[in-house]
Amino acid sequence: MIADAMRKLQQKDLRWADDHLSWTPFHPGFWVRRRIEGAIVSQCKLAHGVLLDVGCGQKPYEKLFAKYTDHYIGMEYSATAGYRGNSAEVYGDAAAIPLSAGSVDTILCTEVLEHVPDPDRVISEIARVLRPGGIAICTAPFFYPVHDRFDFFRYSPDGVATIMQRHGFEVQEVMPLSGSGVTLAIMFNLFWFDIGFMWTRWLYPIGLVLRPLLLLLACCVNAGGWIFEKLIPSSQMSFNHLTIARRRDSRVDVPLVNQKRLQSHRSSTPGRCQSSNASSGNVPCIDTRDRS
Repeated sequence: MIADAMRKLQQKDLRWADDHLSWTPFHPGFWVRRRIEGAIVSQCKLAHGVLLDVGCGQKPYEKLFAKYTDHYIGMEYSATAGYRGNSAEVYGDAAAIPLSAGSVDTILCTEVLEHVPDPDRVISEIARVLRPGGIAICTAPFFYPVHDRFDFFRYSPDGVATIMQRHGFEVQEVMPLSGSGVTLAIMFNLFWFDIGFMWTRWLYPIGLVLRPLLLLLACCVNAGGWIFEKLIPSSQMSFNHLTIARRRDSRVDVPLVNQKRLQSHRSSTPGRCQSSNASSGNVPCIDTRDRS
């Protein structure tokens, strides 16, 4: 009984921290959220037409893309998928996206590719549903702890880009989302604060008592990571990378990779399916082909 009560308190505690602290440096994952969202904000102007958010969760970026797109469609694996549920209109496997070929103009796929057992097939499907000239905006982790039962892969700077090239994409940009200093701060905070005082059973009650001090220490670690990122510029250990790619028009022979652009980013430091909107003229047709 006491264990159940403690577990419920812990879940409420985690949710409260995500809702109220994740945008502040007192949160152990502060840099994760800030850098990923900052990268997407910097590229959202590339979006246009119909946007499909693969693995949308609660669609945190819908308002951000509203002024650039005509329609925003969220897709999840099932109605129960997602850390805190989801707000998807379309349900299905990302390795068999239930939309017609060439039916969307923009794909947003953020923090999803590490969770799929066959990323090659997923990116092939992204290429299939994109119209020629369509844009894919993807983020995927490189240095980050295992955080889910379905957590299969990590991607080096050109990892996602290389798979995209195989499936008809012209990679336009690969951007590291942190320097090594910030990555080390993230990893250390997630270890001692999250794994330690939040998830270790005997430490959690102690953490409740010491919470103000622990939050201050997390802030100091975050600040120290930022300082070292500036003092020792290095993106070889970026915790995550943003990849921007355009689906090539099959009629035009274009280079697979802008190597000069990719090289400049390597050396820099950043800053089963139903649709509830099927009656809308802006929603792509459901693909009912047998994919077995």
